[in-house]
Amino acid sequence: MGLFRRKPEPFLSATPGASTYPASPGGPRPATSGVVPSSAPAVPAPADALFSMPVEDVFTITGRGTVVTGRVATGTLAVGDRVSVVRAGSVLTMTEVTGIEAFRSRRTTASAGDAVGVLLKGVGRDDVQRGDELRGSGA
Repeated sequence: MGLFRRKPEPFLSATPGASTYPASPGGPRPATSGVVPSSAPAVPAPADALFSMPVEDVFTITGRGTVVTGRVATGTLAVGDRVSVVRAGSVLTMTEVTGIEAFRSRRTTASAGDAVGVLLKGVGRDDVQRGDELRGSGA
């Protein structure tokens, strides 16, 4: 019963280039951490990308209007911007953004990666559904 008396082996060796793998027929393999080197160039998002957000859910707020939620895929959105609701590649309607909210706080803008709720002017609950896409007016 010596299972718990075994000396723990370090996950990564403190010595650079030392092997943390058992000996293999082809010789020792160098230790790797699986981390991308900091010298690797990051792929920046295009600054001029048009706004795009897939619709995850749709709500109606009495007295306010229709809110669509989702995560901004590309571009930025601001209150007052014109957006189009797109389904299967065809534009259903054009509307104006009258509010943006993220985690119960009002915002004036949303950018790529933000999970937001977008209040749309003049759009009914039945006009938008999950799977539709909001796109910037240039789309």
